[in-house]
This record gives sequence, structure tokens and C-alpha cells, in this order.
Amino acid sequence: MTARWLAVAVACAACGDNLQRAGDPFTAVSGTRLALQKYRYEDGTELAVAGEFYDTQLHTRCAPRPWSDGAVRCVPVADDAEYIDAACTMRIGLGRTVAKPTHFVAGDTLAGGGIATRVFRAGAAAAAITQYYSIAGGACIGPTAVPQGLTSFFAIGDEVDGTDLVALGSDEVGDDRLALQIRQSDDGMRVASGLRDRELDAVCTATVQGDGRALCEPIAAATAIYFGDPTCSEPAMAVGSATVPAIARLIEPSGCASYHRIGRELAPPVYRRDGGACTPVSVPTGDRLFSIDAPIELPALGRSLEEVRGRRLQRIVLDHGALHLFDDRVFDTATGLDCRPRALRDAIRCLPANLAAGTTLFTDGCTAQVRVAEVPQHACQRIAHATTNRPFQVREIGDIVATPLFQFDGTTCRPYTPAAGNELRQLGPPLDLAMFMSAIYFGER
Repeated sequence: MTARWLAVAVACAACGDNLQRAGDPFTAVSGTRLALQKYRYEDGTELAVAGEFYDTQLHTRCAPRPWSDGAVRCVPVADDAEYIDAACTMRIGLGRTVAKPTHFVAGDTLAGGGIATRVFRAGAAAAAITQYYSIAGGACIGPTAVPQGLTSFFAIGDEVDGTDLVALGSDEVGDDRLALQIRQSDDGMRVASGLRDRELDAVCTATVQGDGRALCEPIAAATAIYFGDPTCSEPAMAVGSATVPAIARLIEPSGCASYHRIGRELAPPVYRRDGGACTPVSVPTGDRLFSIDAPIELPALGRSLEEVRGRRLQRIVLDHGALHLFDDRVFDTATGLDCRPRALRDAIRCLPANLAAGTTLFTDGCTAQVRVAEVPQHACQRIAHATTNRPFQVREIGDIVATPLFQFDGTTCRPYTPAAGNELRQLGPPLDLAMFMSAIYFGER
């Protein structure tokens, strides 16, 4: 999902679980051509998304992308149209993610950070190729190898007039410190797309703190991991780009983050914490070092449950002054945890929002496998579950591992040491994924 905030308000339709008001600026509405994309859970709970829509004229999902004319347009969600020749004159559609493609999108991967330039309808199946060429910065580059067995090949059909793709505009709602950002189109589609902290001039996202409060944390803040003194008491940040970020993110001993203005430029030496020690280190060549100023007080959001009778999932209502909207998480009353939709191989399910990555280590001698999760000793939000792969599974996180564990690199069995500040915890048996509520993803009609 491309946006943390979903375009819904405390309002509803025929199902009766909203309190819709005509003209409510917080209510997500479909347009005459662009329809909202929504998740509908098996208990009837619905949430609209802000990063994808359904184009009822082209009969395909589309997403906001920069177009070659400078506008942001709703471009079909499609695989790439590339070239089979070094002069970039003969196109082919490379089907990587869509089993039955209806469109292919051509782009320039360097201009403006990557823009869409043309859209084509998918043609018939084509002969396989082993390499392709692309446009980058206006030049034809390549060749690039095509992964065999993972790609389907299609002829390129008629071109879709780019100016006919729906242009998307933006607006803001709210008179307080937080503004609700709105994505809209001339056909009447309107949906919330994010929050902006006017005081910091920064897009932010609601994050639950250790005490249960929700603060709007700046999304683009850079994490400070260094210190400017030998006692590691004066945080510092290394910057490798020409543009110096305005805000730094610092992970506190509690596991929660604090946010700070960037201070003055510093000179080496620089230090990092290594367990309980403060150790001199070198920053990457060319990086500049900056001090971190006093913490910034972030705006708070109210957080409550919608509580619709008969629904297992309860939407989470966020508010700030006169602003009201739904979080992209919902509260699962059966598990007691926030969850958000995740596409699995055969279904979409509302999995716990806070998931650790599980891994496999070994007992001494690397003879017996042990499923574990490496998690922070102090976390701002509770992490109760971890995922493991091949096959995908969700497991409960249990007790701290009390015995030494080892990793096997194919030839050597070596002791495994968690990163500083982390600990290993045992994982329970795989849970039945059917315990997590399923959903469908659809374009509103």
C-alpha cells in the first residue's frame, strides 16, 4: 500500500456502518470514471485505499504516477513495455507480475526519478527473448538479461492516449497544525492520501507510542546512529547526500523514537554504541556530520474504535481537532491486536500489524534447527508474532532463548550473536492462517 492513510471517514453506505453526511470533506467518494479500491473483510468491514483506483473506462486498476507532461495521472497498474533491439525501436511486453495483462507501460527510468511516458494495450503472446533494452534519461541502454521461467512475453497493441488518462490533483483540509491531504480528480473522485504537519512542513504518519498515545511522526526523517562525544551522550547524524534533512529520528532506550531538528556541522571523531561501550568509528567517505538539537514536540491524534455491533474487526478512528479519518489498521477483537491486509498466495488476510522476521538457527553442532526471531530488547510497540517463509507462516513469539545458538553457512557452524540491543526469542508452532480474517480487494461500482 503506498499510503499510510486511507480515504475513509466516519461515514458509510448501504451497509450502514458509517454515518455519511452530504458534502463531508473527509468522506471518500468514487468519481464517474475513477472508482475507489477497497478491502472488504468477511465480517463486512470495509476500508478504501488511497494509492490505487479502478478506471472504469479502461477496465483496469490504476495508480498515481508522474506523467511525461508534468501531471500526475492514474496510470494502469501494469508490467513494463521494453525493447528487443539496441536502437529501442521495437517494443515487447514483459509479463512479470500480471498473469493475464491487459496493458503495458513504457517509461523513462531516470528522467525525474522515473516517469511513465506511454501506455499500450496488451497483444497476443510473443516469442521469448533473453535480453531487452530500456530508455533511461532519453538514451537507449542495455542489454539486460531476462529471467527465464519467470517472464511471459506479449506483443504490444494499440496505444492509449496519455492525455486521456485521468489527471489527479491535491487539496488540504483542516485549520489546525495537522492538515489532511486529499487526492482528487475532475470526475468527482476524492480520497484522503496522508497527513502533513504544517509546523514542520513534513508529511507524517500516526504511530502508536509505548504509552498508547498516537503521534504524527515525520515520514522522511533520517535516523541518527552516531554520537559526537566519547560517552555517546550527544547524538549526531551522518549525511551522504548534498541535501541535508531537516529532521532527525533518534531511537531512545525505550525503543520509541524522538524527533529533532538538525544542528550545526561537526568534525570527527565520531562514535557508536556497541552494547554497553562507546566506540570510535569512521563514517562513510564523503559524509558530513551534524549535531542533533532538542526534541520536537509532535502533534497528537486521538485514537478510538468505531465499535460496530456484530463485527469482529473494528475500524480505528483518528482525530485531530476537526479532522476525522480511519487508520489503515483495524483492530481485531479476536486477537486483541491491530491488523492490516496482506496478500498471501491464496488469499488476503488481516495479519498483525507488528510482525518480526523469523529465522532458523541451530543447536551446537548445527544438527537441530531452532526457529527464532531476533527482536529489540525494548520495543515501542509490542511484537507478538513473527513470519517465516517457504512456506509462509505466522508464529507466536515466545520466551528468550537461554542457550547458545549457531548459524550454518554451508560449510561452517559458527556461534550466532544478536546485534547490539537485540535478543533471540523462541517461536511457537505455525498458526492456522484461517484464524486471521480474510478479505477481497475490489473496485467500487
